This record gives sequence, C-alpha cells and structure tokens, in this order.
Amino acid sequence: MATAVPKLRFASLRSTSLRPAHGLRRSATIFFATGSAVFILLILERVMAAVGAYSEIFMICFLAWLLAFVVSPLVDGAAIRFHIGRSKAVGLVYGTVALALVGFALVAASIGMSEATNLLGRTDEATATISASLISLQRQFGISTNTIDLAALFRQGEGRILPEIKATVADQSGAIAGTVVSIVGALSITLALSVFIVSDASGLQAKWRRVIPNRFETQLDLFDRSVGRAFRGLLWMQAILIAIQVALTVVVGVAFGLPYLFLMCLVAALFMPIPFVGPGLALAPPIFIAAAFAPGAVVPVALVLFVGQALIMHLVTPRLMKRTSGVHPIVTIVSVLVGAQLAGIWGAIFGLPVAAVISLLANYVINVQAVQEVEGVDLGTVTAAIRAAYPEATPEEVLAEAADQAEAIYASQRGERNSSA
Repeated sequence: MATAVPKLRFASLRSTSLRPAHGLRRSATIFFATGSAVFILLILERVMAAVGAYSEIFMICFLAWLLAFVVSPLVDGAAIRFHIGRSKAVGLVYGTVALALVGFALVAASIGMSEATNLLGRTDEATATISASLISLQRQFGISTNTIDLAALFRQGEGRILPEIKATVADQSGAIAGTVVSIVGALSITLALSVFIVSDASGLQAKWRRVIPNRFETQLDLFDRSVGRAFRGLLWMQAILIAIQVALTVVVGVAFGLPYLFLMCLVAALFMPIPFVGPGLALAPPIFIAAAFAPGAVVPVALVLFVGQALIMHLVTPRLMKRTSGVHPIVTIVSVLVGAQLAGIWGAIFGLPVAAVISLLANYVINVQAVQEVEGVDLGTVTAAIRAAYPEATPEEVLAEAADQAEAIYASQRGERNSSA
C-alpha cells in the first residue's frame, strides 16, 4: 500500500531577502513605464507641431469632409425624388448650396454694409445718447459724481477706444480685404473637394473598409453611425440655437422698434456658435442699439433678452445636446473645455462631436464586457433575441438592453450564491 506523501508547505521558505529584489523589479517597471509614457508624449508633441504647420490644409480637408457628410443625404434624397442619376443630383444640390451662399453673401453685403455705414455715421448721436442716459441713471440712483462719474468714464473710454478702432480699420483695410479674399478662396476649395468626395463616396468608403480587417466590421459600422450622429447632431443643434437666438432678436427689435434689425441678427448669428462667450456676446448688439437709439427701452430689452436666453440655455440646450449628440451635458462641457485647451476655438467647436464618438465607442466596449463577464450568457444569442423582439432598435440600443439583462442575471446569480452560503 502506497504511503501518502504529505504536501510541502513553502511558507517557511519565504525570506525577507527576496523582498528587496521584488521591490527593485517593481521600481524598475514603474520607471520604464513612466519613461515610455514621457517619450510617447514628447513624440506626440513633435507630431502635433509638424501637423500644426499644415493646419490650414487639414482644416480645409476636414470642412470639405464635413460638408460632404451633411450634403450626402440630400444628394441621395434628390436622386430618389427626381429620378435622376447621382452625378446630376450632386450638381443640383451643390448648385443650390452655392447659389444660397452667394445670395446670402450678397444680401449680407448690401443690407449689412448699408446698416453698418449708417450706424458709423450716427456714432456721435449714439455716444451722446448713452452719455445722457448714464447721467440720468446716476441721478435716479442718487449717486454723486464725486463718488463715480459714469458719463465721464464712458466719454473717456469712447474717446480712447473709438478712434483706435477707426484707425485700425482704416490702416488694416488692405489686410481685411486680403482676408476676405482668402476666406472666399478657402470656401471655393472646400466646396470643390466636397463635390469630389460626394461624387465618389462609395469608392472612398470601399477603400476605407478594405483597409480595416473584416473582424472589426461591427466596430467600423458603430464608428460610422456614431460619427454621423455626432456631427449631424452638432450642426443641427447649432442651427436650432442660431434660429432661436435670431428669432428672439427679431421679436425684441420689432416689439421695441429698434433700428438696424438685420445687422443685429447677423452679428447674433455669428456670435452664437462660439462656445461659452458666444451666447453672451449675441445679446450685446440689441442692448447697445437700445442704449444708443431707444434709451427708454434699455431695461426691458435687456430683461427680455436675459430671461429668454436663460430659458434657452437651461431648458432647450441640454435637451438638444442629449438628443442630438447622445452625451450627458457634463461630458459636453468637459469636451468643450478640453478641446479649447488643445486646439483653441476649433477644438472648442468640434470637441463635442469627438467626445460623442468616444462616448459611444466606450459604451459599446463596456456593454460588451458586461455581457461577456456573466456566466451562461452568450452575446450572440441574447442580442439575436432582443433584435427579434425589437426589430427597429439600433445596434447600440440592442447591446445596451443585453447589458441590462446580463446585469440582472448576474444579480440573480449572486443572490442565489449568497442564499446557498
């Protein structure tokens, strides 16, 4: 009969002399990992500096892709509705877009320049009215001019700033004209690139998919959908917010009889997309016009504008962010801050869609991991059952429901284990 061999216990073999070696290896690992991270960051900094030298080219290509991305559904819709080929649909849609841009530029140049010229000609009248309003306001509040003279401060600021603005505009007229020509040229190149992208969209997409391995087809489809939702959501959100702000400006201007209505709406529409400070700057033109040419309406105009925009920012904007981009407002604010820190104004504008894409991809990975970690749950079986029950659900919604069901199953299994123990 064989004698049972007792199991050896190696606890007594542990020695304190091994701990320094283990600690040394851990320190070396941390050192090399930190050094590698620093090296990678330095390489990225060099790459970003090299890319920054061609930032204008990248921006033109990006805007061309974005325009093609937005116009492509219109081209498909025009081809189906009018029963024409894709090339004719591209010509029809882009011709309409070009005519709309040219028409808007002509209207803005004619009406806007006319109102701006008239406003500059009435500068003395406007400053005198504002100065008189400040004197009246100071008297109403019983503030002595010995304490503070609001009218004198305004005249000093106006006497220092206004001549500088006029001199700058006069001296930089050539530069301004050159900038306008450069912008027109960049827009023309962007439009031309966008036409070629839309015309050969299927070929470009096939080449893009050919580069990605087939095993990542699901992830690629998710990326395409998330990019589409994010950027289209950004454009729709900005368009809706601009339309609401312009409508608010029109209502205030018509209700209180303010002049230069077109110029106020144009400036408000240009300011509104600027992150954080844009909505506040969009309120400045109506308040300034009211103070300069309708001093009795300054307080109600400012009150209506501030209340209206507060409702827009706190009620409309969060819902638009959630519906169009699919991300939480906190993520939206953080993405704008990070984008502004990394890439300035363009990073602040396009930080939201990038964050939306990252958020959707992260949710996909988290939901897949949540399903795969539960014993006895097969991802393909669960998603197939959910898709059969809800055929109109998107793949992201199906996966989220599968993750919820997997978590419920895991909670049930844990409860059974606890009860049996």
